[in-house]
Amino acid sequence: MKAVVIVLLVASVSIQCATASKQNLRKKRAWVVDSLSMEEELSGPFPYKLGDLNIEKTVLEEYFIHGQGIDKDPKGIISVKSNGSVYALGKVDYEEYKRLTIRLTNESTNVAVDIVIQDVNDHAPVFNKEVYEITIDESTPQGERLVTVLATDIDQFGSANSLFTLRIVSVSPQTSNTEFFIEQTGADVTGTISFKGCLDYEETQKYTILVEAKDHGEKLQLSSTGTVILNIIDKNNHLPEFTGATASFKAQASGEPVCRLQVTDEDSRGSAAWRARYSLRGDKAQHFKIQTDPDTNDGVMTVTEPLNDEEKSNLSLTVIVENEEPFFYCRVTGRPKHGLWDVHHSRGRSSSTSASLLITNVNKDDSEPSVFVEIVKRAERLAAGPMLEAHRLGMCLSEKNTEITAVDPNLSGPAVHVELMGDVEGGWRLHYNYGTSVRLIKESAVRAGDHELTLKISDGRGQVSLQSLSVRVCDCDVSADCHVLRGPAVLPLSATAVAAVIFSLLLLLGMLLLAFRIKCRAKKSDADGRSRTGLISISGPNYAVF
Repeated sequence: MKAVVIVLLVASVSIQCATASKQNLRKKRAWVVDSLSMEEELSGPFPYKLGDLNIEKTVLEEYFIHGQGIDKDPKGIISVKSNGSVYALGKVDYEEYKRLTIRLTNESTNVAVDIVIQDVNDHAPVFNKEVYEITIDESTPQGERLVTVLATDIDQFGSANSLFTLRIVSVSPQTSNTEFFIEQTGADVTGTISFKGCLDYEETQKYTILVEAKDHGEKLQLSSTGTVILNIIDKNNHLPEFTGATASFKAQASGEPVCRLQVTDEDSRGSAAWRARYSLRGDKAQHFKIQTDPDTNDGVMTVTEPLNDEEKSNLSLTVIVENEEPFFYCRVTGRPKHGLWDVHHSRGRSSSTSASLLITNVNKDDSEPSVFVEIVKRAERLAAGPMLEAHRLGMCLSEKNTEITAVDPNLSGPAVHVELMGDVEGGWRLHYNYGTSVRLIKESAVRAGDHELTLKISDGRGQVSLQSLSVRVCDCDVSADCHVLRGPAVLPLSATAVAAVIFSLLLLLGMLLLAFRIKCRAKKSDADGRSRTGLISISGPNYAVF
């Protein structure tokens, strides 16, 4: 093939010379008559023969040889001998020169010879940052994209030398409920880091993740690493717990302190997840207010309205404490081999701890009354436990009951127990306590207005929650406000139905009494034998009770 090209070249030169003499016109032409290859970063020894140009020496002497590698950059790399042999005198970097072109020219002809530089895997993929540092919330759910890393490889585009795979080499520290992973799509140069499971600030406040990018070189694989630092912000996954109460007052005048309630919280001290917020419930709650001591997180109760002697004798109040920041909950329940883990996760829910306080005046040796405060009951609400489906509803004064529904994400069955808390006697009660739907009965003493109820809901796993229920009672003949919040009510029975029920009960009672009297008569007859005077008989008409 090379010989044919040279023959054509010589013929073309002869024809062009003849034509130029006739037309007095010289026109330069360029042909690529050959192509050689040279591996980049060739180690030698030099000079290293790349190949031969099949051109006679006498013909070659007519051409001026120049171009890249000879008198143009990279200078001094290529040498063409008088016999047509081409030599490499040094290294060439593919990333700088993809090919070198040398030219053989005379007055009318321009012949090009290309030397293609072959890429070798001499560059590892490199991350665009040495360290990626981000901050994420402890409440971040699994599967959420945390950070994206970027790497590039400047070897020949599309070749195995430039393609690479991203993987996580190590995570420090290793935690039991968290596993990090990286996702890379095909030949994408980016990777997104996510995690499975749950984050726990109390277990670690920072993760250091080492990511590797490794190319697909056939003879040699090159790699580099980048570092990802994840800083965890503590969020509210611990409820405040009551630890004690101290009294230092006699509850006489407004503004005087009643008692101080101590709580503990495992979240970061001073954060919104740690700071407590208190509230009071009970018949006498309006006589007090409770505020948070910002230094200790204690709840300080003070008198707002003086109490009379009878009111001061025994007080029962419910104190509710919650954090400024909404509660979140995360628990790993399973670790399947593929996909995300099985977790119970919730965030943004209102959660609190409550304590029932018994406040008693105690007289000692006719001295001024002192106060004894005791925490007699405590219940914690877990966000993953049972909860009310709706926290607000409305009832008309004419309605006697309504339905409230509890849901439990942990259970598929109705194993839920519901209990009314606080002083609700004579006002509210539950028709039954078990099941996901129960009937809330409104007694006749309940007047129109807004009513706050507290329900304790527990499930078969022992998880307990205190749920707040706001009930608006109004005269629906006057106002339509209740219709928006109204829950399903049981329609009153008709007079006929009520009469039928009473009739059935009286009939059953009469039959039982009659059976009892007949049995007694039979026993007495056996005891008296043949004595007629001992025989007890019932004469007269039979009676049925209706």
